[in-house]
Amino acid sequence: MKKHQKLLLSIAERFADKRIDPPCMYAGNCGGCALQHFDYSTQLAIKKEYCNALLNTVISVDAIEPSIPLGYRSRMDYVTAFGKIGLRRRGSFKHVVDLYDCLLLQDAGRSIFATIREKISGVEDYDYLVHKGYLRYVILRQGFNTGQVMANFVVARNENNLEAVINAIYNNVDSISLILSDGLADLSYGKVFEDIKRGYIEESLDGIIYRITPNSFFQANTYMTQIIYREIARHVYGNVLDMYCGVGSISLYVAKQAKSVTGVETNHEAVAAAGHNAALNGIDNVTFVQADALEYVSGNTMKYDVAIVDPPRTGLGPKVVGKLLQADLTRIVYMSCNPVTFAQDAAMLVDRYALTWCKAYDMFPQTQHIELLAVFEKK
Repeated sequence: MKKHQKLLLSIAERFADKRIDPPCMYAGNCGGCALQHFDYSTQLAIKKEYCNALLNTVISVDAIEPSIPLGYRSRMDYVTAFGKIGLRRRGSFKHVVDLYDCLLLQDAGRSIFATIREKISGVEDYDYLVHKGYLRYVILRQGFNTGQVMANFVVARNENNLEAVINAIYNNVDSISLILSDGLADLSYGKVFEDIKRGYIEESLDGIIYRITPNSFFQANTYMTQIIYREIARHVYGNVLDMYCGVGSISLYVAKQAKSVTGVETNHEAVAAAGHNAALNGIDNVTFVQADALEYVSGNTMKYDVAIVDPPRTGLGPKVVGKLLQADLTRIVYMSCNPVTFAQDAAMLVDRYALTWCKAYDMFPQTQHIELLAVFEKK
């Protein structure tokens, strides 16, 4: 067990007298939820202590912005292995908990999942321990505001052996794609080799429409994402650099507040979707560049006033932070899904930037995860 997971459990133990019967029958066994045996207000109290312990001396947060406790997720990746479909057992990569439902998923997705699991019994699954088989993952995505549903099937061979499953859900979903992942790595993404139906869904954030393709990243909690993006928009002006931009969700959202926005992203599929999203919304002051964040920031940051960074869980790291410190940015707006790596990056940024504002958000209720938004101002 990782150090921060032990920390969460030790904090949760102090709230043991407030434990409840969890609403989900799989809680405590399935690895999806860690805090479901507490009511939501207690979860927020635990997360506040946990967050401040992780941030340590960097900054403290007064509260965790609440979300919708259940039915909030717009994406679920279900592994198919050993005759089961579900999520891995808590603390064990080698075991899969066979699920018939998941309360985190939105209602339409839950209904589609029930149909899929009924029809999937005749399909060869994939043994990821010996690397043999066919179907590796079933991925369900749903637009929170549009209701559109996507079903993706990640397979180990360039074959469509899912006719019965696809026929059963075809009329009730908006997009179906087959994705090839034929390597040894346990990945729920890969090359889309067949779009059986449309190949994308759309989501809406405060009137801006986004196209989401099978492999493109989009925040898993649209309700909370809108709250965070509204806050980000308050802190941008002038020429803006949006690093790790994905399908352009933040870039397009803040475009009205900026003179120009440049979104940088390594994934080609996401960059193509971002360009489509800009055209779809008639936004002409945003440019998207396919590039590695470190390579781009090494030679292009001097022309920007504000940088928005939303890195993966690994954070920015010393090399990217070093390049940001060399730039003449007035402000850095940092969105983080990992308080541990955020604290590490913040400790380096404060050499030249003052951490003037920070807030925590419950992007993933029932779990230990916390989203942070912080503003760094040049000293």
